[in-house]
Amino acid sequence: MSTARLMTRPEDFQKIGIQPDIVELWEDGRRGDDRAGVNEVWYFDATMEDGTKVVAGFRPKSVEGMAQDGDTPNLNIDIVTPDGKEYRDLIDIPVEQTEIHKDSCFVKFGEHSVVGDLKNYTVKVNPANGVGCDLHYEALVKPFRPGGTAYVALGENDEFYYTDMSIPKNKVTGTVTVDGKTYEVTGFGYHDHQWMNISPMAAYHHWLWGRLYAGEYTLVIYDFIAAERFGFTRIPILGILNGNGDVIFDNTQPVQCEIELYRQPEIQKDFPKKSKYTFNDHGKQVKLDIEWIDEIEVRNMYGKAGEQEIAAYDKAGIMPAYMRYYAKADLTIIEEGKQTIHETGDMIYEFAYFGKPDSRAHL
Repeated sequence: MSTARLMTRPEDFQKIGIQPDIVELWEDGRRGDDRAGVNEVWYFDATMEDGTKVVAGFRPKSVEGMAQDGDTPNLNIDIVTPDGKEYRDLIDIPVEQTEIHKDSCFVKFGEHSVVGDLKNYTVKVNPANGVGCDLHYEALVKPFRPGGTAYVALGENDEFYYTDMSIPKNKVTGTVTVDGKTYEVTGFGYHDHQWMNISPMAAYHHWLWGRLYAGEYTLVIYDFIAAERFGFTRIPILGILNGNGDVIFDNTQPVQCEIELYRQPEIQKDFPKKSKYTFNDHGKQVKLDIEWIDEIEVRNMYGKAGEQEIAAYDKAGIMPAYMRYYAKADLTIIEEGKQTIHETGDMIYEFAYFGKPDSRAHL
């Protein structure tokens, strides 16, 4: 039985305490607390003109810390230089050295911080271990709450939630530091804020998430497939913002999806090679064709786990793996009485595959 849904009803807005089409500063402040099972992340990434790629995320709790009350603050930074070398750091911060506000995005973890107001953000990671950044994000589009609320509710009584509010296109400037060397960068980037009271591995069988800059359009796709306990429910979300930063398409309806699979040799699970989506919502039809060109990241989380981790995964009935791809994408927007729009672009997307292969899981 399906027990997962995108929260779109008028009473959902009232329950959450938000207004349709209006995003307020507090919505990017801390949304949860330090109870077991509750966590969130302020996530930033960027692709620079010189080929540098940056990913940074700040979390009140570690993966292990979600099982208990109390914060276990941590942050990660990943930088790929133009020559393809990758530098990473994962930093745990004593809770007494952290400060997180509820009224706006203010997250200070020791010498590291992210501060912003939905229009401008500063992301600082002190290069204590040789890897860091000092970046300014300037929003080029308005905040996007998928489905109007950004909430996916799971369970018979909506007792679990998993969310993702984003500002999907930003001008990014500043500096990055790797191997003790600092250099200036300019490019475009993405910010989202996620908060949840359930582990993603427990919530979902798999998902495809990605963004596309094509012509004047900014596109964000989330294709969530809930875990078996929630009926393998598919929750397909597609948001398109125009050159003025306005949302012109926000899918809340079922999707048609055709996929061509390939066997990933290291993980030994079937992943999409090509994905062809057709969305129909509010009198518009949107077609999105994705074909990956390169595997950027392969995480065989189950295959490389230790005995205790494997035993825990087996008990939970999961085989987690993660892929990140560079892809080509074609976007077509069809609306009666208007000229058809067709754009193409480069796309970075991830495919998180937590569950075991199952024919019921739309894959």
